[in-house]
Amino acid sequence: MLPRRVVPVTALLLSLAPLGACSDDGTATTPRPLASVAPGTATAAPTATEDPAGAGTVQPEDEAQAAYLAWLGALAARDAELACAIQHPELTIALRQEAILVGRARLGDPCTGFEALLWEDPQRETGPVSVETTTLTGEKAVLAVGFGASAVTVELEYQRAAWRVLSEEPRTLSSPATRRWVERWCDLRTGMDRGELEELMGPASGTYSLLDGGEPQVYWTDRQYDFRAYLTEVTPAGTALDLVGDYDALSSTDREQLDCPELR
Repeated sequence: MLPRRVVPVTALLLSLAPLGACSDDGTATTPRPLASVAPGTATAAPTATEDPAGAGTVQPEDEAQAAYLAWLGALAARDAELACAIQHPELTIALRQEAILVGRARLGDPCTGFEALLWEDPQRETGPVSVETTTLTGEKAVLAVGFGASAVTVELEYQRAAWRVLSEEPRTLSSPATRRWVERWCDLRTGMDRGELEELMGPASGTYSLLDGGEPQVYWTDRQYDFRAYLTEVTPAGTALDLVGDYDALSSTDREQLDCPELR
């Protein structure tokens, strides 16, 4: 697991906003992240061909993709039992908490009683136009899923002999800034100071110091993009000691431009 900047607990709590809430102006255009959620149903996830609603025209290339497409199809068909069977128990737990907050469930209520919160979300899309597996191991899968004007990063975990949907987060669409990060990341070298790093990568998204409770670093991050330069604490202060990029959720197009390892 790659080193990560420590995130304050308050930031984590803010990320668990109710799934049924809209943006302040009601014009949000990308699917909101799901807090982790899921019931204890132990049935095997069906393949996409068993999807009762036909979630788009995308054909799965592996079992993880098939499970996610089947989950989307169940949401489109408002089939709570099937959707609950495919998603991860952690996803259901968080969704139950959301339902409790809006008076739609009580502690211990079954998943099928509040799964409707997902398809009632006005930002929910169930017909993807593209699905790419960016990471696949025996226990974990990460998908990059496009819905045209929006995209999500999906994590699945292999649990109880089936792939189960663990999380779904908004995905950043390519921009001049993120393209620059990908194009110049491998030009960075250890020993560079912050000025040299930003000359190549552009202005950093932020910094971290010992006073923040973690290793000194400068980073460039935006959802699936995560590039970090860990800095020395002694003379010469502020020079790059380690360069760490997280490639797990990057698309194949982005990865093709990265000819350096994740850790240097």
